[in-house]
Amino acid sequence: MAGALRRIPLRRVALVTLLALSLAANVVLVRQWIADVRASHVARLDPAQLGIHAADRANPPPPGPVLVLFGDSRAAMWPTPPALTGYAVVNRGVGYQTTAQIALRIDADVAPLHPAVVVLEAGVNDLKTIADLPQRRGPIVADCEANLRHIVERCRAIAATVILVSIFDIGDVPLWREPLWSDDVAAAVREVNRFLPTLGGPGVVLLDAGSVLDDGRGKVKPAYQFDYLHLLPSGYDALDEPLVSLVRALPR
Repeated sequence: MAGALRRIPLRRVALVTLLALSLAANVVLVRQWIADVRASHVARLDPAQLGIHAADRANPPPPGPVLVLFGDSRAAMWPTPPALTGYAVVNRGVGYQTTAQIALRIDADVAPLHPAVVVLEAGVNDLKTIADLPQRRGPIVADCEANLRHIVERCRAIAATVILVSIFDIGDVPLWREPLWSDDVAAAVREVNRFLPTLGGPGVVLLDAGSVLDDGRGKVKPAYQFDYLHLLPSGYDALDEPLVSLVRALPR
């Protein structure tokens, strides 16, 4: 009897703990939902989100050869590589953007800079929608590949060398996101990355991010993960080494 009485508080503690964890998970999900709703409103009002870099576009292009970091949030979070000398580095990344949105920004955010080099990182925001729209997997992958081809061709048309960064692997998906996630997202990332070498040719160089960031399980190394989609500065430091080597090898 005494043992049973001692177990009752423990059960209550366990129930309270589970309730607190459930409430915390719901708060995270609601905040993510609010962020997604706000992002969708912005996308409808300004599909290319040209307002984000509008102030920067009002300035004249920097002197000397220009290197543009172009793409989604993974590009936006990429700090200027300290060892990348001889170029004026301009970041034109925009968070949440799909390849379709990024393609809409080339004429506004890239072409006026007359860049010598465009470092393109894009695609994960297309492919992560497969978790919510599994029935559209085929068209999502096909559109992502077609848009990447268009972006590369358009950047080449303005005489820029394109360093095409493969899509970073997915990191460890948190528990709160797992019910709304699918392993097929990572499979689609691998599929598009297998497509990227077909875009190679004169003026297009591939940077294989997976060979730098992969932990051997098909995921980003934990030491490089900011979250399951983004990198810590240490991850970008790791990518900077091959990036700088590729840039230095380009004809000037």
